[in-house]
Amino acid sequence: MKIVVVVASATGRTRRMAEALVEGAESEGAEVLLLDASEADGEAIADAHALVLGCGVHMAGVPTPMRSFLERLAPQWMAGDFAGKLGAGFVTAGAGARGGGEMALVELLSSLAQHGMLIVSMPSRTDGFSAAGSHWGPIAWTNPRSGEAGPTPGHLKAARAHGAHVARCAARWGRGGAADRS
Repeated sequence: MKIVVVVASATGRTRRMAEALVEGAESEGAEVLLLDASEADGEAIADAHALVLGCGVHMAGVPTPMRSFLERLAPQWMAGDFAGKLGAGFVTAGAGARGGGEMALVELLSSLAQHGMLIVSMPSRTDGFSAAGSHWGPIAWTNPRSGEAGPTPGHLKAARAHGAHVARCAARWGRGGAADRS
């Protein structure tokens, strides 16, 4: 199965989360393509089973490079090209727990849902969920009010686990099988 990860990272922190997510997906046998949002287009996603979006948070929302990427997908939206593919997201946010992380994740997932994609959430039993989890996807707090700036080892663990989860879901969806609860 093929997964495309598109990332907008101004400082490199979000890219580190993306690289951890890629590691997790590859550990489950996925072929993963990691692209920068400023260079990605709909062609790169055409034969993918899943698309994962990741970005930093700007003013409680999605930053311009990711928004521009999403707008470049208008032709695929008009044609319904991505309907039925899987979609997921993750973000890095500053100001610990007040950085708009969940709002930005919902914005990313809403864009995927408009394409008719099926959203892969983050189960609360996922490794690293306590450090970086939300049901929408992983969030790394990059400028916490106290403690270590992210992405921390716990944030990266959550991203790897979510990548593995997306890959397992894509494999199940591709073969039409039921969830493996092991």
